Amino acid sequence: MPPTIVFYQSSPQHLYGGQLDILRFLEHYDPAQLSPVILTPAEGPFVDRARALNLPVMVMSLPQELARTGGALLQGSAWDRIRQGALLTPWSLRVARWLRSIGAQVLYANNRRAVLTLGLAAHLARTPIFWHIKQDLDRGRMDALAMRLMDRAAACSLDVQQAFQRRHPSYADRIGYVPNGIPLEPFSRPGPDMRAELGIPPDARVVGLVGSLTPRKGLDLFVDAALRLAQDFPDVHFLLAGDAPDAYQSFKRRVLNQARPLIDAGRFHAPGWVADMPAFYRTLDILTLPSRVEGFGLVIIEAAAAGVPAVRSASGGHTETTLDGVTGFVVPIDDLNALTARLTQLLADASLRQRMGQAAKAYALANFSVHRFVDALTQTLVEMAHR
Repeated sequence: MPPTIVFYQSSPQHLYGGQLDILRFLEHYDPAQLSPVILTPAEGPFVDRARALNLPVMVMSLPQELARTGGALLQGSAWDRIRQGALLTPWSLRVARWLRSIGAQVLYANNRRAVLTLGLAAHLARTPIFWHIKQDLDRGRMDALAMRLMDRAAACSLDVQQAFQRRHPSYADRIGYVPNGIPLEPFSRPGPDMRAELGIPPDARVVGLVGSLTPRKGLDLFVDAALRLAQDFPDVHFLLAGDAPDAYQSFKRRVLNQARPLIDAGRFHAPGWVADMPAFYRTLDILTLPSRVEGFGLVIIEAAAAGVPAVRSASGGHTETTLDGVTGFVVPIDDLNALTARLTQLLADASLRQRMGQAAKAYALANFSVHRFVDALTQTLVEMAHR
């Protein structure tokens, strides 16, 4: 019998990069090698997608305070931590009983919040925790505790792996690496774009960004760069895909208000989440990802498969996604001048855009297949289960 692997998704109400990673895995895994079961603290689009794959799903609602604050057991006063621990204990007992009842052999945690939430339940059930590290973000004491609770971790990029190994040398031999990959064919094949529906002229140049609209993704840098570029390139349009979590809606409104002159001029387009992402990338001439914190940057690979060069920050994953000066450009984090200069260079040189776009497509197709990702993660989880 293949080992039973429980996939815990701490934020099933969203479909951001981390949720889509696991859905891609669950769409392509080999049932002969492992048997997945989904555990979440709430209903949501992720749960809907998992059920559509005919996978078993268990929803165990967390107490409201813990569901809202996530892995906040190390935040607040000592009394806050005692109260939160008391709220978590009954939930952990229920989860532990369930884990034992289904014979769970590995418990997949999608982030540090999941590791902290699952720690007691996993200990009681004697089920090892696998932590899939998705961001190069130092959370100090929370990371230190997560390291003690997990049995093995794997980073989504070599940059993130090396950063965590440096910060936690005593756990370095437990922190591995699972290379990322996506289904490339939908992005690499020809098809329609979004210009007509958005009112973008067919001969306009378009710079785009896609992702969760938070400070971490550098939305404010994108808008500041757009305001500068718009003065020198009157035909350039800017396309923003995605939305902000509830906690960052005010940030989104404030930054988009800065872009109001371009929005009113019909040159800045923010359609929200886009269902047809291949069409989004076909609309672009350049993708930018000025993230302050990143784990890998799968959108760079999606754009590359569509033949679109990128200008991204030197956040986590940049050494794998972008060959600087070949498939795109890498700029320092939070450096608006460097970001604007590289975008200017690409906008001004059609032959450079074409050359980099072709190189990016060849690089993506050669190195980032979904099977690469699925095989590596499967091997890691199965080895944990047998161990």
